[in-house]
Amino acid sequence: MRLHDAHVHLDFFNEAHNVALDAGAMNLHLFANTVTPEGFVRMRELIGDMPNVSLGLGAHPWWAREIDLDLFDGLASQTSWIGEVGLDFSPKRKDHGLQQEIFTHIAELCADSTNKVLSIHSVRSAGTVLDILEHTGCANSCRCIFHWFSGSTDDLWRAIRMRAKEQLKLIPSDRMLLETDLPPSERSCASAADIVSSLERTLTQLEAIRNESVLERVTCNWDGFLADV
Repeated sequence: MRLHDAHVHLDFFNEAHNVALDAGAMNLHLFANTVTPEGFVRMRELIGDMPNVSLGLGAHPWWAREIDLDLFDGLASQTSWIGEVGLDFSPKRKDHGLQQEIFTHIAELCADSTNKVLSIHSVRSAGTVLDILEHTGCANSCRCIFHWFSGSTDDLWRAIRMRAKEQLKLIPSDRMLLETDLPPSERSCASAADIVSSLERTLTQLEAIRNESVLERVTCNWDGFLADV
């Protein structure tokens, strides 16, 4: 069975290189998101050019005060994969303005390209994220993956306030991807097998919720991303 993980933090695994190798042996493709440009550089040096890993250049909103935008800009031309980026307007986050400045800058930068794939964090900020993507033109020129939810209809955005099962029923099948967001914390002893187990559980739950086969459809969706990058 061929699987993908559209959002994983490979650099949070203790044995990141081995996890990537094992994932390849398991026919598992990883979109490995980082949280800072420096993290991207470290991971690129660690894992090299593995065909089953797409390494994302990150500027996570939780690390907003640490983001070196000059470094980000210099690296952005070297990869089509951007993630994790976005906004987090949770009450405990006090730097909403700085987050918006950084994400707007990244969206403007990516809007000038036609082959960027973005993995977007949008906690309590979906409307602002969408505004920025639209105003910068990034929504039209890039492929945007909304981390934890996806879709483009008004019904889906209203469904954000409802139970997760109702959201999953509304998402069009041609917009769905699989992700784990593993591991739950840094310096994790988890393995590639844990990623696969999580994806398999997700598939089982999705098929029960939607009453349809999901694997073939999401695999085609992911292959479409890879073909355009």
